[in-house]
Amino acid sequence: MINKLLVRRYAMAALCCAGFLAVTSIHAANTIVTGYLTGTNNWYRTNIYQLNGMVFVRSNSVLNIEAGTVIKGHNLGTDSTNISALVICRDAKIFAEGTAKRPIIFTAEADDTAFPDDMPIWGPGARGLWGGVVILGKCAINGAIDAGGNAASPKYEVYEGLPDVIVGGEPLMRFGGTDDNDNSGIFRYVSI
Repeated sequence: MINKLLVRRYAMAALCCAGFLAVTSIHAANTIVTGYLTGTNNWYRTNIYQLNGMVFVRSNSVLNIEAGTVIKGHNLGTDSTNISALVICRDAKIFAEGTAKRPIIFTAEADDTAFPDDMPIWGPGARGLWGGVVILGKCAINGAIDAGGNAASPKYEVYEGLPDVIVGGEPLMRFGGTDDNDNSGIFRYVSI
C-alpha cells in the first residue's frame, strides 16, 4: 500500500526543486510579530511570520514582503482586536510583490502550506480562522455609520465597526479622507 503522505511530500519536493513552489514552507524559521510596525520593515521568504493579534503598520511606515514569504495569523482570543490581522494604516505602505512561481501567502496558523488541500476553502471550517489583510486609505467617502466619522469633515469610517483605537494621536482603524489618489503600495501575486 502506498503511503499518501509520503507521495505528497515527494511531489511537493519535486515541484520546489523545479521552481514551481517556494521552499520556504519546508525549512523556514518562525518569527512572531505583534503590535505596531514603524519605520521600514523587511520580511523575507526564509521565515514564516506569525501575526499574534492585530499587527498595525503605522503611518509613515513601510512593510516590504519578499516573494515566496508565508504569513500566518494566530488568534489570541475572541475579542475583536485579538483576532490576528495585518492592518496597513492610512499613510503607511505595503510592498508585497510575489511572482507566479513564488507567491506571497497569507493564511491561518493551522494551514500546512506544504499540503494545498489540508484545509477547507468553503463552509464553516474555512471561516473565522484569522482576520486577513486590511488596507486603510484616504479617499473621500459619502457617509459613515460611525456617528463621529459621519459628522467629521472630511468624513471617516472605522473599519468593520471595531473600536476606534487611537494610539499616540493616530487613529489606527479609520479610513476615508480627501485624497482620491491615495496609494498604499503594491499587492501582486498574493494569496489570502
